[in-house]
Amino acid sequence: MKKRFAVIGLGLFGTKVARTLTELGAEVIAIDKNFELIDAIKDDVLIAVQMDGTDREALESQSIKDVDAAIVAMGSDFEETLLTVVTLKQIGVSKVISRAGTTIRKEILERVGCDRVVLPEEEVGLNVAKELVSGFFFDQIAVGDEYSIAQLNAPNDFIGKSIIELNLRGMYHLNIVTIKRKVPRPSFFGNEMVEHIIAVPKPEDLILEGDILVLFGHDNDLRQLAEMLEEKQ
Repeated sequence: MKKRFAVIGLGLFGTKVARTLTELGAEVIAIDKNFELIDAIKDDVLIAVQMDGTDREALESQSIKDVDAAIVAMGSDFEETLLTVVTLKQIGVSKVISRAGTTIRKEILERVGCDRVVLPEEEVGLNVAKELVSGFFFDQIAVGDEYSIAQLNAPNDFIGKSIIELNLRGMYHLNIVTIKRKVPRPSFFGNEMVEHIIAVPKPEDLILEGDILVLFGHDNDLRQLAEMLEEKQ
C-alpha cells in the first residue's frame, strides 16, 4: 500500500517536497491558497486543492487525518504556520512536520506538538556536506538524524544485474526504493525520451544503463557503498 502525505504550502520548499515524494512512489495531497501554485503542480501529484491550511473543516474534507504525515511548508507567515500545525494535531494527524525560519520558531512549534521541525538552511548545509563526503550520491535527503534517501547514477558494475544479484540489502543494509529510467515515447516529432518511475522495484528487475537508483539507508552504510565504488574506479 502506497504511503500518503499532505503538503501544505507550495513555495519552492513545499513544491520540491511534494514532487520528490511523488517521484519516490508516494501519494501526495498538495494544498495552497494560491490557485496558480495549485494549477502548476496538479499534474504532478495525486490531489491538488486550493484551500486555507488553517481551515479545519476544509482539511477534514480531504481525509487529512488518514495521511502518514503532513508537511507544513508555508513561508514567512509564522502565525499561519503555527495555526496549521495546531489544527493538524487537533484533527489527529499522526505525524506533523513543519519548516521554521529560526531556532526560536522551531522551539515554539515543538512545544505545540509538532513532531519534527526542519530548518531548511541547516538541512541544506548537512546534505551538501554528506554529498561531498559520499561523492557518488546526489540529491541526498536526510530522514531523521542518521538515515538518508540518496540518488545514485547506476555504476557500470551494476548494469545488467538484477536487484537480488546486487544484494545491496544483504551487503550494505541498503534498499533500492525506486528506479528512475529514461524510456522512448512516440511524439509528433518522433520518439522522445521521458522519465519512467519504477516506484516499487521487484527483486528480479534489472539495472539498465542510464538508470538512477534511489536508495534508503543509514548514513554509514551509504558511505561504505560510496567507498567501495570509489575503490573500483
